[in-house]
Amino acid sequence: MKTEINKILIVDDEPNMRLTLSDIMADEGYEVHSAASGEEAINLCSENDYDIVLMDVRMPGIDGVEAFKSIRRHKEGVKVILMSAYTVDDLKHAALDEGAIAFLSKPLDMQKTIQLISEVKETAILVVEEDENIAKPLVEKLKNAGYRVTSTNSPHNALELVEQIKFDLVFVDVNLPSMNGLDLYLAIKKITPSSIAIMITGMEDEFMDIARKAVSKNAYTFLKKPLEIDYTLKLLERLTQKKASGDSRKPNSN
Repeated sequence: MKTEINKILIVDDEPNMRLTLSDIMADEGYEVHSAASGEEAINLCSENDYDIVLMDVRMPGIDGVEAFKSIRRHKEGVKVILMSAYTVDDLKHAALDEGAIAFLSKPLDMQKTIQLISEVKETAILVVEEDENIAKPLVEKLKNAGYRVTSTNSPHNALELVEQIKFDLVFVDVNLPSMNGLDLYLAIKKITPSSIAIMITGMEDEFMDIARKAVSKNAYTFLKKPLEIDYTLKLLERLTQKKASGDSRKPNSN
């Protein structure tokens, strides 16, 4: 189902790439504008309100990351997806942490790119949970509440996802295969330090200790299984409000 995303700016110095992406997005029903440089993108963004900016990193003059930073200074809420054919991990991590919603590798997987654009919401959530009986109802409720949600039961897949997409919030099960939740949380924080983590734990002492240790290392809080979904949604609402008001205080965990 198409969301409220309507107006897209394509930024790439390669004419064929601009034309191809513009045609594909127009076929998807979006109003599409294009720019051949970072400078042109900055000027267009100052004159127009775009829902999404899809921008190449490597361009002559102002590169995509610098253009993104300049655009964000004047249009704080704009949603920017960066793309690159090169391995630029430092740039990728910096851009994701500064607010880019994704950093995609070229050649683009167009199906995934279209899906990502169509599902963009204010808050993107990753759920890393092995137990489907917990993950499935949580994901369904979050999606129904309007969040953009991705889920996986694999720590390896979770790390691959956060390398490419900026998640505002990550739910992390403490008891995961091949890597415990604390180690995964710390690995995610290295990639995107601004992502907020909520740990999910069983009642066993071993798992509770791991969850408390994660909170001591700046995870936001932990929730006990079985999850109270309505409480979880209210927690997210409060968290969103606190974030908007600049309140960084964490709730008491016990």
